[in-house]
Amino acid sequence: MNDVIVIGGGLAGLAGAVALADAGLKVTLYERRTILGGRASSFVHPAGGELVDNCQHVLLRCCANLIDFYTRLGVENGIVFQDRVPFIDEANRISVIQSSPLPVPLHLLPSFFRLKFLGWKDKLSVSYAMVHMIWHTRAGGQVGKRAGGQEGNKAPTSAHLPLSMQNWLKSHRATERSIEALWRPILISALNDELDDIDAEYGIMTIVKAFLSNRQGYQVGLPVVPLGDLYAPCIDYLEQRGGRVILDQGITEMAVDNTRITRMTLQDGTTVQADAYLSALPFDILLKMLPDTEVARWDYFNNLQRLDVSPITAVHVWLDRPVMDLDFVAVLGRTIQWIFNQTIRDPDAFSSTESGTYLGLVVSASNEWMKQPQQVIIQQALEDLKSIFPAVQEAKLLKAIVVKEGRATFAPEPGCDPLRPGPVSPISNLFVAGDWTQTGWPATMESAVRSGYQSAEAMLSVFDKPQKVLLPEVPMEGIMKLVMGHF
Repeated sequence: MNDVIVIGGGLAGLAGAVALADAGLKVTLYERRTILGGRASSFVHPAGGELVDNCQHVLLRCCANLIDFYTRLGVENGIVFQDRVPFIDEANRISVIQSSPLPVPLHLLPSFFRLKFLGWKDKLSVSYAMVHMIWHTRAGGQVGKRAGGQEGNKAPTSAHLPLSMQNWLKSHRATERSIEALWRPILISALNDELDDIDAEYGIMTIVKAFLSNRQGYQVGLPVVPLGDLYAPCIDYLEQRGGRVILDQGITEMAVDNTRITRMTLQDGTTVQADAYLSALPFDILLKMLPDTEVARWDYFNNLQRLDVSPITAVHVWLDRPVMDLDFVAVLGRTIQWIFNQTIRDPDAFSSTESGTYLGLVVSASNEWMKQPQQVIIQQALEDLKSIFPAVQEAKLLKAIVVKEGRATFAPEPGCDPLRPGPVSPISNLFVAGDWTQTGWPATMESAVRSGYQSAEAMLSVFDKPQKVLLPEVPMEGIMKLVMGHF
């Protein structure tokens, strides 16, 4: 049995570890924190003792590999999918995106045309842009080329658009209102950056996969348990297959000799060895673990220094009374971008008064809030809430928590895609995973799981145990299937 060390207990590391253990390898996973899940984890609030997610994380029905990972662990019932996506506009009117009996990709068209916050000129511009997204994909844009992920560490070879999403939309007749009220809210949440700073390929990819390929792809999956509960079963899962999870023990150094890792040093000063290593560390941390000579020697690592990061801020608010009857809502025209009603969750897992409300508020690409003190952020969030829900005016704030993730995701800047490496590194026994690697997806939970699965496949091939782990994209349906030639 081959010994494998996995470094990092976020989604990428956990997915890789689970896949390798299922294939019969002996896996030891090291995580520097005392909990699993990485950026998609929970923590105990020091004052009240509640278990709180560091930030609201959701998935879409098109996230095939993430759903597969939850199914392997037996926690898929901890996710509830919603087939109605509500928006609340500046006039506090509710509009809903939902499916219709029309064939894909027309299934969402009736609800798009009923959106109250867009005029007819805006709606026609949205339709025009979506048609061109489909043609771009059909013509061989990276959306289609990267659907199965990249092999090895090769950069994409298809024609690439070094163009921002903002410029792409403007060049395809998008109105200012459609950009501000529809494209920006959707894409800033999915890609965690402003449209000027998002590679057009990523924006097109996101819209095609989520809204235009599959009837259910757009559906939003909400965790109804703390995020930590989704990943805790990994410990038993790996142990039952001969592996181990070691918490509160990170890696401080990788020793490399003749393009092979010979040992790794732990936080406590001890060293460990294995036949192969899977790094699921953030790209900047991985560079710190490697010898400087190896980083300088290989473009694979050196290019990572050119990637940037983008922040997310979450605000958790407890109020003394109900203020909203929606499970979640996208917000237009305010600083807050999404509101999630956490009161719908498992009452045994989340502390809340019977008549109160616990809300999770999210602001992606929150560069301005990174500079603000917690109290200022809470006040701004409450002002937004009061402008949306009249009941908040009379409600008493019981407590609030601000969680800043300054390095939440890699920044999807135009032209950054070739900098993202594949799973096979130039160090022969080091494989690399992370949502920032070349997965065919932007920095999402799906991308993280895909990277773990891709790394597991690559490692199993080296051990002469080739096995398909990565699942294909959700199948295209309806007219889209004919247009794309997917039979």
